[in-house]
Amino acid sequence: MSPIFQEKKLRIKATLKYLVVLLLVLLVTIFQDYLHSRYNAYSFYASESFLFNMFWILILPVSLIFNRAFTKNATLARIHVLWVKRIAFILLASFLHILLFAGMVHVVSALFYDHTFSFFANLNYTIAQDLYKYLLIYSVLALVLFRKESLKAEETPKINHLNQIIVDSGRSKSVVKTADIYYIRAEVPYVAIHTSEKKYLHTATLKSILELLPPEKFVRVHKSTIINLSKVVSYKSRLNGDYDIRLSNEQELRLSRNYADIFRQRFTSHQSS
Repeated sequence: MSPIFQEKKLRIKATLKYLVVLLLVLLVTIFQDYLHSRYNAYSFYASESFLFNMFWILILPVSLIFNRAFTKNATLARIHVLWVKRIAFILLASFLHILLFAGMVHVVSALFYDHTFSFFANLNYTIAQDLYKYLLIYSVLALVLFRKESLKAEETPKINHLNQIIVDSGRSKSVVKTADIYYIRAEVPYVAIHTSEKKYLHTATLKSILELLPPEKFVRVHKSTIINLSKVVSYKSRLNGDYDIRLSNEQELRLSRNYADIFRQRFTSHQSS
């Protein structure tokens, strides 16, 4: 079983567990509302109880949105102080959750209920009565999510990255120092390793060769290109999301918008090291 398949399987299991817990929480909270109505002698409406307890449904998507944002977004990814990252996560997630919940109650009540609950009235009520719940829930999630991230980084086995590559072109073998590489480009069924002297054809894939190269020096800039950061002189925007990277040998390569964020992070880190 491949690691990717195992990871997907674990995610599916985690999602199913979350849905089961969510269902149980919804049933418990609705039952609690019922007991409260009986104790205080007022009418109990299951539909309204369900509607206002739907805020639990939003916890997973909001958590996933911001967990991904703190990984992929260039600005948020620059936050390296753990407690600052956690506080930012708690505040941003709580704010978005409250807005989404107020909007969801307004839309659902307008579509399916006799009485429409005002967005702003529900927003004010939620902030006044339930803000502490959101802060508490997302505080716990911040501790779990970012702690897991740290543990995962510590538990990841260290890979001995190569300082030279034995190039196998099928007919001959050559030794190429990684420090001499300017860029590597896919030329199916080979990869072309470009140095200042020549181009070497190597029987490998970009993905497999990238895993062996030092990540602080090599980064993917396109689905078909890996570059050596120490050979980068500058880069400039094409004003369409893509960039042009200029290497020290005057070669220009395209930086795809899909790889722009990670390139800028790595390039800034490499320049400051």
